[in-house]
Parts: sequence; C-alpha cells; structure tokens
Amino acid sequence: MTGIFFIMIACLTWALDTLIRYPLLGLGFSTLQIVLMEHLTLVIVTLPLLWRYRQQFFNLNVRSFGALFFIGGIGSAVGSLAYTQAFAYLNPTVVILLQKLQPVVAIVLASWFLNERIRGYFIRWAGLILLGSVVMIWPDIHAMFSQSVVISHASMASWYGYGLTLLAVIAWGAATVCGKYLSEQKMNANAIMSGRFLMGLVVLVPLALLHTPQIHAMSAQPLLMLIVMALLSGLAGMWFYYQGLNRIPAQVTTLAEQTFPIFAALINWLFLSMSLSMYQLLGAVLLIVGNVGLRFKELHLAEQSSSHLKRA
Repeated sequence: MTGIFFIMIACLTWALDTLIRYPLLGLGFSTLQIVLMEHLTLVIVTLPLLWRYRQQFFNLNVRSFGALFFIGGIGSAVGSLAYTQAFAYLNPTVVILLQKLQPVVAIVLASWFLNERIRGYFIRWAGLILLGSVVMIWPDIHAMFSQSVVISHASMASWYGYGLTLLAVIAWGAATVCGKYLSEQKMNANAIMSGRFLMGLVVLVPLALLHTPQIHAMSAQPLLMLIVMALLSGLAGMWFYYQGLNRIPAQVTTLAEQTFPIFAALINWLFLSMSLSMYQLLGAVLLIVGNVGLRFKELHLAEQSSSHLKRA
C-alpha cells in the first residue's frame, strides 16, 4: 500500500501543476517565460547531480549526446512550451487527457529508431486510444465540417490548441524513445533527468534572447508560485513516483498512474470550474482503458520473455 500511496501522491502533484501553470498564463506571463523559469529552477536544484555525473556527460558519443539534447531541447523545452500554450486555447483537463496518446507515439517511434517490433495487440489497443481521442474532440470535428466557408475564431483557436497538444505528445513520446536508448547505453537515470533540464535550458535561453518582449519582471508572488510548481511537479512528483515504482509491481503502477487524469479532472473542476462534456468524459474513459490494456499486454509479454530466459 505504501508504494501505491507514493504513486498516487506523484499523480496528485502532477495534477496540481495546473493550478499554478494556468493562473500564471492568466496573469499575463508568456509561455516562454514560464517554461524558461521552470527549467532554470530545476537546473539550479539539480546542479549537484550534474556535477556528480559529469564524467558520464563527458563520455557521451555523438549519438548519445544527440539523444540527450533531443530529450531536453525538444522533449522538455519545446514539449513544455506547446503543452503550456495549449492551456490558453483548450480546457486544461482536455490537454492533460490527450497526453495519453504518448504511448502510441513512443511505440511507433521505437519501431523506427530502436527496431522494436510492432505486434498485433498494439494495433488493437492503439485503435481504442485513438478512438478515445477522436471522441473527445468530436464536437469540434463536427463543427468544422458542418460550417460553411467561414470558420469561427473560437473554432480556429480550438484547433490551434489541439495542434499544440499533439506537438507536446510527439515531443514527449520521442523523448521517451531517446531516454530508453540512453538507458540501454547504461546512462544513470538521475544523469538523464538533470541533463534533460540543462539541455532544455540551453534551448530556451536563446529563444528568450530572441523574444525579449515576452520576458517581464516578476514580483515575489508569481516567482514563488513558479518555483513551487517546478519543485512540486518536476522534482517531488518524480521522487514519489520512483519511490513507489521501487515498492510495487509494474502492473500495479500502471493502474495507480491512471489516478493522474482523474485527479486532474477533479482538481480543475473544483478549483478552475472546468468541467468536461459528455463526449470528453466518454473519450477520457476510452483513452484510460486503452492505456491500461496496452500496458498490461506489454507487461504480460515481458514476463513471458523473462520466464523463458530463466528456463533457458
């Protein structure tokens, strides 16, 4: 039960992230500034890890360094920018739920770059996940095809938000594949995490210099909010997650992780007055069921493979 409790705390911290990220946008701070300050905070906090694993960074070959740069520059920086900006156009709960498309993206990309075989079960469960995402956005799809030549500003804003959400899904899904590659190269998980934040900051600083009008002075309260957000979801959340992962089987972790979208939907409804429509609720159920089914099937096959190896 301790392990499950830790996973649920991690999911709660990730869900609480919205209560700070969304109001910061409402205060007029740009997405670039929010994500930049978030990464700066995380780099400062993880400086001891960067120093501890400095030798691993120096020993990276070109391909491994490229993977780490992609994880930070694209996954952490661009992905976070797209994810945060999507909040300005869509219900944050919808943005969070659509991140459940990530396993599909990660598995497809892994088949291309890591030569992992795509099995028949993946097509079935991925189909259910994709169906869930289509159901969630069906009212906007229907509105787009039912309208005449003139498309409303609200409709265009929604599709812009979906595009940003999809960009975040692809960026984070690809970063997962790169992270798996680095793990196979025996790179320490803490080194990957701290390197991710540093590479993200390396990409964000030039962007900030090119778009200085988007960077404004922050008073004490918003700055404190941003630091709390970075420490809450960026560090504390991952610490609780890995503590739980070390205590319970992966199958139980998979189920416990599904409390994240549930927490997010409940918190956003209670504190941000953002409820879900019937289509969005039905789509959310399909997304979650598809994710659970896909991960259970992967774990079952992994256990079978491990069992065969032990017998051999």
